[in-house]
Amino acid sequence: MPDIVVDYELLNQVALKARSLKEQVQQARESKQDYTTDQVGAGGVSTAIQAYYTVWKGSFKRSEEKLEKLHNLYEGVARGWADWDFRLAGEASKQEASLAADLYRTQKEIWDDWQEAVAKGYVDPNDPHAPKPPGERESQWTTTDGHGNTTTTTYEYGPDGKPTKITTTITTSSGLTSTDTTNYHPDGTYDSTATDVYGNVTTTTGNAQTTESGDHRNTTDTFTSTTNTPDGKQSTTTGTTTSDYNTATGHRDSTTTYTTTGPGDDGEQQTVHGTTTSSVDVNGHEVIETIEVHEDGSGTRTVETDGRKEEWTSDHADQNTGWVPKEDD
Repeated sequence: MPDIVVDYELLNQVALKARSLKEQVQQARESKQDYTTDQVGAGGVSTAIQAYYTVWKGSFKRSEEKLEKLHNLYEGVARGWADWDFRLAGEASKQEASLAADLYRTQKEIWDDWQEAVAKGYVDPNDPHAPKPPGERESQWTTTDGHGNTTTTTYEYGPDGKPTKITTTITTSSGLTSTDTTNYHPDGTYDSTATDVYGNVTTTTGNAQTTESGDHRNTTDTFTSTTNTPDGKQSTTTGTTTSDYNTATGHRDSTTTYTTTGPGDDGEQQTVHGTTTSSVDVNGHEVIETIEVHEDGSGTRTVETDGRKEEWTSDHADQNTGWVPKEDD
């Protein structure tokens, strides 16, 4: 299957243009239509203008409706792809912060051990193979694509070198934006607030506990998230994530099981059970698989491989069988 590249910025710009045209047509339809002869001159011009608006008023209204539908279509597609892209970028930023913190802490430990060995006279301070000092710890990264689209991530660290706060803000030139702020506490608990491209606000609280054995760092994270939409709907997700990070190879595997309760597309309350598995190797190659199962056993399967997304549906998702490509469903 070929890769799909979607310019959601262009789609969003088309949506904004459609909305602008709709407003212009509406303004024309609702504007002043009775002019005096002093304003437009004699010769029946005033009557002709009124007749024009009378005849074309219905067409103007239909044009407004079509432009509104066009706006909603392009905006929906643009925000959908942007939301997916932004979520991946946000998770990548958090992973990068964790990896950067691990790397800095390791380099600092090596440097401190070397300095202690020098002070005790165990090693030659002029050894050309001596470790390098870790330098200043980075606290902010900003990337841009040259077209006004930027991602800014800031980090705050505690005395032990671990992240205490991570904030990621993504903004595009046409106004799509999302932001996520997560605070990490010494006891392993954390809280976060995120606003996505739809204006949905999600607050999360959790507890992540980590144990180390050899080259493996294992973390168990239990969390509860509540999402509020701009139109007042609310859903709640509870779940657990277990992950294994190999400090020697940089390979990371994780599994998340969760349950979401809230209104579905039809507005009715529903419960969805999901499982997400993720694997990241030392080269940054990442595969994420998510299976969501509805109460009737149907569901969806999504696989994201290095930014490429594929989707399937099934009436027997609870049995992990009967998958059909979503585009053929």
